Amino acid sequence: MKKLLQLILVLILGQPLFAQEWVTALEDIYLPHEQIAVDGGDNILHVGTLPEQDGCVLKVDKKGEYIIRKVHLPGKALEYHSAIELDNGNYMVFGICDDSLADYHYQRYLQVDVFDSQLESVSSRTYDMDDELTDLFNFPNMRHPMSSIVTPKGTVLLAAAPSIKYSNNYGYYYQSVLRFFEFDEEGALLRIVDNPRPMTELGDIKSMTYAPRSDNLMVFVGDGIFGNASGVPGILVADTSYTIVAKQSLYALEGLGCSDIGCDGHWIDDQHLIVDVEQYIGQSFTFHTLYKVDSALNVYGSQALLPSDSCTWVSRERNTAYANDSTIFAFSYFSDSFSAGVLFYSNACITLFDKHLNLLGRKVIKKDDMRHNIGVPAVFNDGGCLVHVRSWNGENFQGEPFDFQELMKFRREDIEITWDVVNETEAEPMSVAYPNPTKDIINIPIGETKIDKARLQIFDMKGAKCLDCAITKQGNLISLNVQNLETGSYVYHIVSNDIIISVGKFVKQ
Repeated sequence: MKKLLQLILVLILGQPLFAQEWVTALEDIYLPHEQIAVDGGDNILHVGTLPEQDGCVLKVDKKGEYIIRKVHLPGKALEYHSAIELDNGNYMVFGICDDSLADYHYQRYLQVDVFDSQLESVSSRTYDMDDELTDLFNFPNMRHPMSSIVTPKGTVLLAAAPSIKYSNNYGYYYQSVLRFFEFDEEGALLRIVDNPRPMTELGDIKSMTYAPRSDNLMVFVGDGIFGNASGVPGILVADTSYTIVAKQSLYALEGLGCSDIGCDGHWIDDQHLIVDVEQYIGQSFTFHTLYKVDSALNVYGSQALLPSDSCTWVSRERNTAYANDSTIFAFSYFSDSFSAGVLFYSNACITLFDKHLNLLGRKVIKKDDMRHNIGVPAVFNDGGCLVHVRSWNGENFQGEPFDFQELMKFRREDIEITWDVVNETEAEPMSVAYPNPTKDIINIPIGETKIDKARLQIFDMKGAKCLDCAITKQGNLISLNVQNLETGSYVYHIVSNDIIISVGKFVKQ
């Protein structure tokens, strides 16, 4: 059941090498929604959905051996979305379901299942979402309709986003409410707390964590209403009664638009979180930035993932996993191009940071017409990071089609191994322009990047292109007079053969 493949992972700045300890091919194709470390980090638990609309729970150990539990509800479609380990060693798994003869995209029931360490069923309960306030889960707009956490008193708290269905002259529309469900260890419902104000486009409850030295709960919301902006990520803060007492928008960080957020909930030095934010410039350039923040969302540092690793198309899952102070894994996937709405040449990237967001290394998994999709990562107690990878060759591939899924465990070790589907890229790390801010001359380091027919492009914070000019590499530095630019923040791209190979930011005074 286990395939041993090998992978060269060449790092930047002379850091130690990544190593891929093992690859386990999955016999069942499924869509994973969440992945968490359990049993003190000895194992990792996946929850998701099988193609036949049955629930799926999978547990894998540090050697790559796994057990799987398929859950079929007669007459219902079931999708698991969140899981938590209980104090007694069992696992509580949450999902949504409905009559499979109806439109399964509009789920009406909350499913709560408890499994033991061997994934045998301990209890199973179904709760109807059709009550005096809500109608259903508006599933087409939800990638993460719920998130769970164990409370300080040992109960289990689920934050979910059921919807209210409205009608007008143009048809139906939905508004969601933030609803907290509290359960005991057997899955029995103890109480429900609703946020009284419906929140349009509140579709993603990404994760939750308790702030250090506080009983306040931080809820990371992928899409919501914050101020006058809709569809904007942010953080909601709830007190011990689960009443929302504060909210912080991520409408713009460092002057850049934000469209999604992720966080693994690990507090560094009991003070800071690493938050993964999807940001954009205009309507076509999307990328990920990691921010080091405190509980008030004050920013203590940031680092963008390399542009060629995260633009054009990015994973909208939680992409980071904390191993230790010197190893934070960030996963992403990206594409080279679109054609008629079809994504081609989708590549996966692994980037390594330390707790100060220093960029330590990276590796791109890429092969011609192969497309890769990276799932949510989680870390074993030996420092190895597990990630689910789907590889396929697309709908329009001319030849023998394939579609397979694997579990891959990555480690940071100073060893050298090979894998024949890995190609090196010429992309350079995020360059740091100087002086910054500047009144006139800006210097852009470009390292040893091979540049062929290269161009320098500069964009303002609205995405408007302010400059697009050919450049000739002389040494390892580009110097440009930006005196004519208006005061403000700008983003620059270095483009070679229609591929963005470097990106950075600067401020014009």
